Amino acid sequence: MKQKKWMFNLLAFILLAGVVLAGCSGEKDSGSSSEQKDFTIGVMLYNYTDIQGQQIKEYSAYLEQHFNVKFNFATVGSSEEDHISGLENLLASGVDAVISGYDTALEQSVSLAEEAGVYYSVTLGEVDEAITSDYFVGGIKQFGEDPQQLGAKYAKQAYAAGVKHIGITSFPEFAFVDAPAIIKGFTDEIKNLDTAGEITVYPTEYHSFAPENAVDAVTKIISNYPEVDAIFGLGSGMDFVYPAILNSTKPDIRLLALGYNDSVTAGMENGSIIMAGTNNYGELVANSFAQLYDRLNGKAYSDWQQNGYVNYVTFTTVEEIEDFKNYVIPKDKSNGAVTAEELKQTMLSFNDRATWESLQKLTNRTLAEIKAERN
Repeated sequence: MKQKKWMFNLLAFILLAGVVLAGCSGEKDSGSSSEQKDFTIGVMLYNYTDIQGQQIKEYSAYLEQHFNVKFNFATVGSSEEDHISGLENLLASGVDAVISGYDTALEQSVSLAEEAGVYYSVTLGEVDEAITSDYFVGGIKQFGEDPQQLGAKYAKQAYAAGVKHIGITSFPEFAFVDAPAIIKGFTDEIKNLDTAGEITVYPTEYHSFAPENAVDAVTKIISNYPEVDAIFGLGSGMDFVYPAILNSTKPDIRLLALGYNDSVTAGMENGSIIMAGTNNYGELVANSFAQLYDRLNGKAYSDWQQNGYVNYVTFTTVEEIEDFKNYVIPKDKSNGAVTAEELKQTMLSFNDRATWESLQKLTNRTLAEIKAERN
């Protein structure tokens, strides 16, 4: 009798253990990416042929490998009509969220996204905090928390380089809302450093998005101020302003540029480029994506703010350019600015203790900090 009772108890234990293990297995499977819905995120940019567009696409492809997400890329024009048309096409295609590069027609865009039940974010600029919606994730300050500090950083390099007569070119203020703050930071810091009053900063010449208009701006500066020996180019400094200088009557003018392309290394080696810089594309996309992905999973940061911020990468040496290539825009994005595992630690979908501030800290790392993390 005792043996039968023992056998009965053993069978009951085995059966109970099987039920418990099956339950645990079910919980694990329900959280696996294979059973999760694939989200589709639309992306809106003017083009994907320049380094910014290329890198945004590459980092998005990296995210597709590590999250249940697909990206749908749309090329849109700069006018409000073209922007809205592009957004409407994305919404009609069934996207779950949208990353817009720009705040074009922002109020209307947010309204359309809300009507469609689609989350909307801006990744290449700060947004008006008066525009709110449960479906609006906000914008990103692409030049750090305070653009004036970036201007001051460029001023310090100009002062150290010994230039005395500095022109400034920029896209119009309506299209480049951070320009006034950057210019103010630059001019204020020059005044602070130049105690002897030897440096002159000339009024800003504004130009449109066409290279020939940048040529006109550079030509006007040279004509009005023949003694000019440096130009701070805020509007596509490398793609537009640098060629305009080299083809001008004063090709020896030195450049401080917001911008980056393959000419930077040679220009820095021969001394024609004092300083250059560009967006940290991985940090920008990571910041927007993390917030959108959490919202799609029904999660939002308790400390959320409408405008996040990322670090703007600058270079003053060839070595820093090489570091940028190796740690910000490498082919293998797992060696880049923000890895998938690092990002998950700042997302509520993967970490209940994640905060909005922790995301900003991750996506605001400097080039030196990223390099140190990878070594």
